[in-house]
Amino acid sequence: MADPFEPDFTAQNPIVAAASRIRDRREIGKLIDAAGGQQPERRPEDADESLALFAEQLAIGCKRLNAILGPRGVKLVRLERPLRLRLRFGEHRVTIDLEPVQQLVRMTGMGLEGEYQFDLEAPVPSLVNLSKISTEAGYGERLTASGVLKVLARDAELPPPPHLSGPGPLSF
Repeated sequence: MADPFEPDFTAQNPIVAAASRIRDRREIGKLIDAAGGQQPERRPEDADESLALFAEQLAIGCKRLNAILGPRGVKLVRLERPLRLRLRFGEHRVTIDLEPVQQLVRMTGMGLEGEYQFDLEAPVPSLVNLSKISTEAGYGERLTASGVLKVLARDAELPPPPHLSGPGPLSF
């Protein structure tokens, strides 16, 4: 009989693989949400300040996420003057560019394509997609930095827990 703690066994068993993916998504989601709950000292007055705060929240979320995922984690590239953000995770990319004249944020990648506007009344920097019409799903929903990281890292897999890497209780 095959050892259920061997990686070959779990790779062959679709139920175990699905359960581990669900566990990974929940753990990563909890980690990302923990990074997005910090309140700024004062409310931003325009899109430049809002994007800077949004970038800070992304950086905090990336650090926490990378503490678990390790060197293959999310990378945030911050380009100044004008502020532009690039997120990379494996082969996935998200770009966030500010249109200073119109005070709009253009986002591309991972199904987040569109023009966004900051909701200045939100407790944390949040974007609202202006490209969606009122009949589409997600119309009017706020997108926070943790929401962007969740979309980017939705296929991430955590390393198996250390107690599963041993021979297990049924070794002979």
